[in-house]
Amino acid sequence: MSQSPLRVLVVDDDEDDFILIRDMLRDASAGGYQFDWCATPEEGLSALREGEHDVYLVDYLLGPSSGLDLIEAVNREGLTRAFIVLTGRGNPQVDMAAMEAGASDYLVKGLIDAERLARSIRYAVDHTRFVEVLRESEATHRLLFDEGPVPLVLFDPAEGRILAANAAAQRQYGDAQVSLIGRHVETLLVPAERDRFAAMLADGQLLDGQATPWEHRRADGTPLPVEGIYRAMDYRGRQAVLAHLQDISARVHADARRHLLERAIQSSGNGVVIADARQPDLPLIFVNRAFERMTGYTPEEALGRNCRFLQAHEDNEAERAGIRQALAARQEFSTLLRNVRKDGTLFWNQLYLAPVHDTRGAVTHYIGIQSDVTGQRDTEARLAYAATHDVATGLARYPVVEAMLEAHGSLHPHLPMTLVYADVDHFHAINEAMGHEVGDRIVAEIAARMRTLVGERGRVARFTGDEFVIALPGIALDEAMVLAEALRQDAALPIVITTGEVQVSMSIGVACYPERVPDLADLLLRAEASMTRAKHLGRDQVCAYAQEDMLRAEDRRMLGARLRSALQDEELYLDYQPLVGAQDGRMLGFEALVRWHSPELGLVMPDRFIPVAEGMGLMPELGQWVLDRACAQLRQWLDQGIADGLVLAVNVAAQQVQRPHFAELVVQTLDRHGLRPGQLELEVTESSLLENIDRALVAIHKLAALGVRLAFDDFGTGYSSLSYLRQFKVDRLKIDKSFIRDLPDDDDSVAITRTVIAVGHQLQMEVVAEGVETTEQARLLKILGCDVLQGYLISRPMHAGAAGEWLRRQSVPATS
Repeated sequence: MSQSPLRVLVVDDDEDDFILIRDMLRDASAGGYQFDWCATPEEGLSALREGEHDVYLVDYLLGPSSGLDLIEAVNREGLTRAFIVLTGRGNPQVDMAAMEAGASDYLVKGLIDAERLARSIRYAVDHTRFVEVLRESEATHRLLFDEGPVPLVLFDPAEGRILAANAAAQRQYGDAQVSLIGRHVETLLVPAERDRFAAMLADGQLLDGQATPWEHRRADGTPLPVEGIYRAMDYRGRQAVLAHLQDISARVHADARRHLLERAIQSSGNGVVIADARQPDLPLIFVNRAFERMTGYTPEEALGRNCRFLQAHEDNEAERAGIRQALAARQEFSTLLRNVRKDGTLFWNQLYLAPVHDTRGAVTHYIGIQSDVTGQRDTEARLAYAATHDVATGLARYPVVEAMLEAHGSLHPHLPMTLVYADVDHFHAINEAMGHEVGDRIVAEIAARMRTLVGERGRVARFTGDEFVIALPGIALDEAMVLAEALRQDAALPIVITTGEVQVSMSIGVACYPERVPDLADLLLRAEASMTRAKHLGRDQVCAYAQEDMLRAEDRRMLGARLRSALQDEELYLDYQPLVGAQDGRMLGFEALVRWHSPELGLVMPDRFIPVAEGMGLMPELGQWVLDRACAQLRQWLDQGIADGLVLAVNVAAQQVQRPHFAELVVQTLDRHGLRPGQLELEVTESSLLENIDRALVAIHKLAALGVRLAFDDFGTGYSSLSYLRQFKVDRLKIDKSFIRDLPDDDDSVAITRTVIAVGHQLQMEVVAEGVETTEQARLLKILGCDVLQGYLISRPMHAGAAGEWLRRQSVPATS
């Protein structure tokens, strides 16, 4: 097969030289060459860029230019061409310059012949083609190195210096602005790994081509687990090590998750089994330790077998049919099986079965979760008992009594049935003050006493925490009232606790069918209503149901239905009652008192609607409304110049004090109306603080630190007020009007009042007497050292306008 002629371009400004070269080569090799000629550097550069020739014979002198300039221009553009430089006379310096410029040969025109020229052309062509192949190979390997996805680092094993790093390594370790080249290779590792790395490199273990895990670190210092493969190689005439450093973070994290999952399964209290759905008869391939504990079978005894070996001789046919159906449908299934342990004992196995799918949706395995519910089954009877009986007291729960009422109505509708509803007074305060253990002890003791007294006459049930219901079938009202009174007296006897004794009381309501309650279904509601009346009458009483009890209950429901809208419709307003100095009659302040004027009901007093608001949970909203309106009124009086030095007292309820942000709400209200904390006094009852003493203390101490005053209202009527006076840093004690009412004639009231005043003064507190109605009471209170008086003797509560006029007639002292 004939070869194509070599294409030769002669770049020479002398056409005669071109013709001479052409003829010389034609004579030497007919048809072996194809010739072209150009005379200028510009033409030569254009032809060189096009690259249509195999070899270029370039004259050293091209007019004013040099052929070497032409060659260098081509080289700068990254083009590979076969050059031979021609010159008119020999010059070693030109020869060297031509070689450095990239020429394959340097020939003197007058000293060449056809054979030498042909040999030079062939060498130039072959050499250039070799260079091109070499460059392509180098570019290919450079591309594989630089652009490969695996981070590659080449380093000097003697110096440890990084000689080259590809883009993947740069991304994995380096900052985009800072090259890895020149860094010590050990800086890629965490410090703890460097000694091991150096030792393995020194003894050659590192270069065995095996993948080795290492803990490296990223540029930001975070740990980077990698798998390194290190190989020795020759790099530019020196020994080097090429490191493949694959990021295995995902694998490490996956392994950690897998190990965590395995530990979790092994630590589970439930038995876990896995069966291979791809094998005949679904053999077990995994069981955890809980399975071994539950069944007694070791993994070696269980693996490779179908789970049915746990059935032994137990039937479970219905359950097994369900399992087979679920397996056929590839569905989850749950059932309860009677299984047999290795030692032959039976146990109840709550089995949950679920298929495991692969990425294509095919079921490959089944996982079974086994729970030994033998103990649960054994306690179901006890749980059934507990559902109808109170564990703490052993008493029946109300559903048992309810069933008695239904049975009585069906079997003995003509016989009486009496229901006794008993509630421990102030039980919540006892719990808060003395602890729930004491509260539980009290409830248990009262329950035992009730059960003893009632005996076979009826059934005692615990209704709620401190409430009891007693069903007395066949017993009429009179006999039931005698029993109820005995229960009340028995409950009042001292109860022994770890720290001594405690005494409580009970409020009891009695309702009788058919004597006063014609429908058995209403008996509980009527008994509760009469108990509520006993509470309102002062507690520690027994009340028989009367029609008035239900009227009161209906009244509460009616008020509750209207109260929320009354608050929104501005039906509520405030009256103000003065407080004056007991010793000199000075005007000291007002107490704000909420009133309700309903378009349908007329004037509704607080003792009627406040308990309803408390039951509805409206007191936080109502109390905040009172506080805001009272502060707004005080601001108005201050702006009118008639209230300098006044302190405004506002009652706050338990539901307000116990709110988490009560103190913050008070401060916001003061700020909103531009009042100083010392101009406000909050009146709290003992019960409002005892709902949650710790939370109340936090709120009260916050307000006291700001200067808000605190008054203890209705002092002496609570459970143990004296124990909390110091804790709450009270500014004023208000003697309850029930003690003031019988002054000065009742010696006990005088003694109590004198004691409260002495206690208050001993604790650096002012004492306020509320409910002062006569001059004799005021005179005695002054003698006893009382500080502040409040009551009808001074003034009845007034509307804001009347209170303002009253203020203008008074001489209000300025505060110091």
